[in-house]
Amino acid sequence: MEKIVWKILVLLCTLMLVASCAATYSMVDTGEGIDKTPKELALEHLKEIMDKYHSDFDVYTDLSAAGNHFVMLAKMGKDVEINPGCFENPYSGATCIENKFNGTGTSWGGWYLMNGILEGEETEPKANWGEYSDAGFNLTGAKKLTFWARGKEGGERVEFFAFGVGRDPNTGVPIAPYPDSSPKVTICGKLKSPCYITLSKEWKQYTIDLNGVDTSYVLGGFGWVTNAPRNNNKPITFYLDDIKYDKERLDEPRFLVSYELLPTDEPVLKNTAFTYDNALALLAFMANHTEEDLERAKLLGDAFVYAMDHDRYFTDGRIRNAYQGGDLKLFPSWKPHGKPYTVRMPGWWDVKNDSWYEDGFAVGTHTGNVAWAIIALLSLYEDTGDDKYLNTSIRMGEWIERECRNETGAGGYTGGYEGWEKTENNPQGQTRMPWKSTEHNIDVYVAFARLYKLSGNEVWKERALHAKHFVEAMWDEKEGHFWTGTLEDGTTINKATVPTDINAWSLMAMDEIDKYGRGIEWVENNCYVEADGFKGFDFNNDTDGIWFEGTAHMVIAYQILGNETGANLYLEELRSAQKEANNTNGKGLVAASHDGVNTGFDWVYDARLHVGATAWFVFAEHGYNPYWNINSSEPIPPLISAFDTGAPTNPYPSISGTHKGTITPNKIIEVSKLYT
Repeated sequence: MEKIVWKILVLLCTLMLVASCAATYSMVDTGEGIDKTPKELALEHLKEIMDKYHSDFDVYTDLSAAGNHFVMLAKMGKDVEINPGCFENPYSGATCIENKFNGTGTSWGGWYLMNGILEGEETEPKANWGEYSDAGFNLTGAKKLTFWARGKEGGERVEFFAFGVGRDPNTGVPIAPYPDSSPKVTICGKLKSPCYITLSKEWKQYTIDLNGVDTSYVLGGFGWVTNAPRNNNKPITFYLDDIKYDKERLDEPRFLVSYELLPTDEPVLKNTAFTYDNALALLAFMANHTEEDLERAKLLGDAFVYAMDHDRYFTDGRIRNAYQGGDLKLFPSWKPHGKPYTVRMPGWWDVKNDSWYEDGFAVGTHTGNVAWAIIALLSLYEDTGDDKYLNTSIRMGEWIERECRNETGAGGYTGGYEGWEKTENNPQGQTRMPWKSTEHNIDVYVAFARLYKLSGNEVWKERALHAKHFVEAMWDEKEGHFWTGTLEDGTTINKATVPTDINAWSLMAMDEIDKYGRGIEWVENNCYVEADGFKGFDFNNDTDGIWFEGTAHMVIAYQILGNETGANLYLEELRSAQKEANNTNGKGLVAASHDGVNTGFDWVYDARLHVGATAWFVFAEHGYNPYWNINSSEPIPPLISAFDTGAPTNPYPSISGTHKGTITPNKIIEVSKLYT
C-alpha cells in the first residue's frame, strides 16, 4: 500500500469546481422513443455510474475494475500460467484473463479465483484454503454464475467451477475448518465432475446454475482445471471475461468511480472515486430532490460517514482524497493494521511488476476535499435531520482546525497532507502540505459558516472568518482577480497560475458580488476559449482547451450576477458538449474538450466522462448553488445575521424595547442591508 512509484499527471480534482444556472430546457431524443432533458440524461449517467458495480456481484470484468472480487489467484497443480491483464481481444472493456496450460503426460493444473486474506502490514492478499474464519462472502440470493470464454485456437478442453475450497473435490466432505458453504459446482451441477467444456475461437457465454446451492459463505468464487490427456498432450491457451454472479446490492452505501476510462488508458484511475466528485454527486441528487434522489444522497452520505469511521489507519476525523468505487468495505478477513472491514482505498494492479500500487495524492487528505464533504453532509442534514451527518461534519471540521490552521501571513488553512500513513516501510508517515490555497479556504469558509449556523457553536464563526480573511487577502484589487494562494512559506503569493474556479466560487460562497464580480470579467478576458467546436473557459489563462467544469462554474456565476444571456449561452454550449464532445455517451459530461488540457499544476484534464463535470452540469441546469444548498437566484447567506431594522414600510428594529440615541454593538457585526 506504500508502493507509490510516480506522481500521476491525470485528472486529479484537487481544485474544486462550481456551477448552477437555470434556463429553458431542451429535449433530447434518446432513440428509444422517449424525449429526455439534458438534466435528466446527466442524472441518468450519475445513477448508472453509481449502480455499475452493484447491479451484479462481479468476479472479474477488467483488470483493477472497482467491482472485482475474489482477486487472490491461487494456483493448483503445475504447468499453468495466468495473466489477468491481457489486452488481446477481450469480450468487453480493456482486458480479459489469459490462461495457459503446458503440461504433458499425467500433468494437471488450474487456478482458483478466491477471496484470500490480508493481515497486518501486508500489501497483497494470500491464499486461504479454508484455514481462516470469517473469510467468505455471503452470496445468498444468487441464482447463477455467468462467464465468457474462448480458446485461442479452438478445441481447448477445460472444466469450470465455483466453490469447493476446503472440501474434498469428489465427495464434498469438509477437509478444512472453515470451508466453502457448498461443495464444488460445475456447469454440469453440484459434485458433477469431471465436466469438461470444449471451447471455440469465438466468445461464448456459459452459466453455472446455483439454484439449491448454499452460497452463504464463499471462498472460491470461480476456478478452472484441466489436464494433459484431455488436451492430447498439447499446450492450450484460452481467455475468460465478465465473470459475475446475478446478485444486486443497490441498497449498499458506495462511492462513484470518478472517470470513465478508455480501453487504451493506463488503469491508474480505473477504480478511483475522488471525495470531491462524490460530494458533488451527493449534492446533484439533493438538487434534483426526488424521493429516489434523496435515497441515493443518503447512500453517499452514509459512505462518507463509514469512510471516516473505518479508515485502515487514522481515527482522527480525516477522510482521504479518494476511495475505491464498488464495495465500500474491504473484503472479509482483509485486515490492514489488524482492522476488519476498513474502507477500500483506490489503486491498480501492475501486471509487468506483478504488484499493487497506490497514488500518494489519493491516499492523502487535502483540506478543500474535506470541506466539500462537510458541505455535502450538512446539506443532507438540513434535509433529513439525521444527526450522524452533522456529527461527522463536526469531526471533519475539527480535523481541519487542528491539523491545518495557520497563523502566518494572512492566516487561513494549509493544504493538508499527502502520502501514506506510518508503516515499517514508510516510517515518516504522511507529508504536510504547508502551502495555502484560495479555493480550499473558500470551501472551508462555507463549511465552517454552515457549521456555525447549524450547530450554534461560536467557535465555527471565528474559524470561518479566519478562512475568509485569507481569501480576502488573495484578492488583487488592481488586477481584478484572486490569486491561487501562497507558496510553501504560507506568506508569498503564488502567481504562477490563476485558476478560473476561484473567481466563480467566490461569488457562490460569499455575499460580496459588487466587490468580487470583477473576477468574472477577468475570466472572460483571459480564459475564454473556442476549441473543438465549442465555446467555453479554460482552467487557467493559457487557453489551451475548454474545461467544461469551469464553464459550468461560469454559468452559475452568471446566474448569480443576473446575467441570463451569459448563463444561457454557455449552458447551451454544455448541452452541445453533452451530445457531441469527444468520448461522450450523450448523457454525462467529459472533463475537457480534448486530451491534455493543462492546469498549470501537476496534472492535466482529458476528454473523459467525469462525475464532477456532470454534477456541475446538473447544478447549472437546476440553477443551484451547491455551496449553500440554495437556488442560484437566492442571496448568499451572510455569516453573521445582525438585527433586521425592517423595510421602510416597517421602520422599527426587530429587537424588543424602545431605543433612543446610539445603539453600540459589543462585537463586530456584518450588515447585509441598512435602511436610514
